[in-house]
Amino acid sequence: MNFREVDFKTDDGGDIKGSLFGSYPNIVITAHGRVFNKESYYDLCDILLKNKISSLSFDFRGYGNSRQGSAGANAYEEDIAGAVNFVGGLDFVKSITLLGSSMGGGAILNASKPYKPSEIKSVIVLSPVFIKGVNSIDVPIHYLGTEDEQFAEGIRKMHKITESPKTLHFFKGSTHAQNIFATESKDELVSLIISYVKEEKKE
Repeated sequence: MNFREVDFKTDDGGDIKGSLFGSYPNIVITAHGRVFNKESYYDLCDILLKNKISSLSFDFRGYGNSRQGSAGANAYEEDIAGAVNFVGGLDFVKSITLLGSSMGGGAILNASKPYKPSEIKSVIVLSPVFIKGVNSIDVPIHYLGTEDEQFAEGIRKMHKITESPKTLHFFKGSTHAQNIFATESKDELVSLIISYVKEEKKE
């Protein structure tokens, strides 16, 4: 696959390992679920690359060779902020989209709270765990999940109280998070992600 291995530091001293695909202006930062790792997004990253979208897939602290910093083992928001800082320093990057699944989706939502739409184009969360305070997020949020999965109610609740621009889309069935990529909904899911990344930025 066409990627290069990268690493970056977090503000709390963590050392995070990632894989960088492409050098196109639109980039997606992917955050994996609890039972996954950065390689679990490689198929999506390859598809994004064919659609002229760059991506950074990284291992959270405690996964692969990524090491935690002083904030502890579960400070995943630190890793996301480090990823945003890293790609923000790449001269080809013009817009950043965050994509997270399950645990990574909740972490993405928490991590996006300090950012403005001028810094993060949008957030895409696939079956995110429920978190409090989504009403304080200014960045547009795209919620995705399946109709009968265990997190569906929480996704609906978060969507309802979200005050930034938002969308909600449920696929049929009860498959959770990144496992949806292995179902018949894969093509629709990938098409939605690409459309969110490429849609015109609203000023």
